[in-house]
Amino acid sequence: MTQTSSARLRPDQRRAQILEAARRVLVADPHRELSVELVAAEAQVSPALLFHYFGSKKKFQYAVIEEAAAEVMLRTAPDPSLPPDEQLRSGIRAFVRAVLEAPQLYRATLLMSAAGDPDVRALHSKIRQVFSTWVIGAVAQRGIEITPTVELACHGWQGYVEQTLLTWIDNRTISADELEHLCEGSLDAILSTTR
Repeated sequence: MTQTSSARLRPDQRRAQILEAARRVLVADPHRELSVELVAAEAQVSPALLFHYFGSKKKFQYAVIEEAAAEVMLRTAPDPSLPPDEQLRSGIRAFVRAVLEAPQLYRATLLMSAAGDPDVRALHSKIRQVFSTWVIGAVAQRGIEITPTVELACHGWQGYVEQTLLTWIDNRTISADELEHLCEGSLDAILSTTR
């Protein structure tokens, strides 16, 4: 990419180009650290230009996480044209697949949230809230009364899924299909304890 073609991009286009490069880096090698230098090379810009658009490595990583979070929320949104059971299954599968496409990003989000980064923690809470809202809604559509116990079980299930995915990312002892099935089936198993 030449400097001339670089100069033609508006700031929002340049940011989008860099974030897309970050995604390609993560998909190509999910276990590699998302470094500024690696992404700058993939985007064919200098590290200095990346810092110009994002301000710091931390802000850049947050922007990557934010972009991925928006995509996950879009992909896992329930499809009202499907029956309630299928809405739930397809949403859970979409969430698991989104995580498996960029496991390093998912791990970074959870670790940065656990470490107390306030921006990442707020973003993580937002993702969890959106996800749990549609899960509880889908459970209600299946005819299950949403009692405080059921609501608590749904939130607890989400924590279980997060830990299961993190463990699997580091130690892939079962197939991705088996992992999806485990995450789907575990919700029914947990809900069965509330009856």
